[in-house]
Amino acid sequence: MDYSVVTPLYNEDETLKLLYERIKNVLDSLPGNYEIVFIDDGSTDTSYKLLKDIAASDKAVKVISLERNFGQHRALAAGILEASGDYIITIDADLQNPPEEIPKLLRKVVEGFDIVSGYRMARKDVFTRRFCSFLTNSVISTITGFRMKDYNSMLKVYKRETARRLAFEFMRSECNITMLVAKITHNIAEIEVEHDNRHAGATKYNFWKLISTFLTIFRYYETISNILAKEGDKPLCSIGRKIENGQEIIITR
Repeated sequence: MDYSVVTPLYNEDETLKLLYERIKNVLDSLPGNYEIVFIDDGSTDTSYKLLKDIAASDKAVKVISLERNFGQHRALAAGILEASGDYIITIDADLQNPPEEIPKLLRKVVEGFDIVSGYRMARKDVFTRRFCSFLTNSVISTITGFRMKDYNSMLKVYKRETARRLAFEFMRSECNITMLVAKITHNIAEIEVEHDNRHAGATKYNFWKLISTFLTIFRYYETISNILAKEGDKPLCSIGRKIENGQEIIITR
């Protein structure tokens, strides 16, 4: 398998069909084979039904269903561990990250980088989200000693082994997953990408959730420092599997 696109989502039934079509069109234009891995993070709308319909008509689509809303980082880790591509591409489901930017990142990663991250220079987000992102980038860069312009960008391409290491480190620590990048590798490139307005629906990150996410950086500071300094042993988070028709898993503590 050449490429895996991994997309965690929660209540995105208004964007799913268009998201799938745009991702598929991009991947069809690339040489090699691919899969698209959707992770339904406990949606309460019709997202899961739509995903099952898409998977039934396209064998390149995998659907992972989580038993409840575990949050974007756990959903992302579950998707990465189910992906089998040599290059793993992560992207948000709200279409603010244009799938058409994927080839640009792939052209860069073959230069020898472990990760290529999209830098959203002209962000189409509200001020509170941009401000919290600025704080997050500043604090993470200070704590880890590794500076990136846009740590929180979901649009990234990873070498498979790098992505899997990141997922396993997250399962072991449950830290802010973007902070663990500094433990995995510094061989990272950032390139500017487009950032669009949300296609439909409302953001899942209100002001208080943004603040709560930001504060987790400090809550996990000691844990992160230990992880950056040494290898741990016992995972704090584990994934329990329940296979139905070869498609679904359930994540558990």
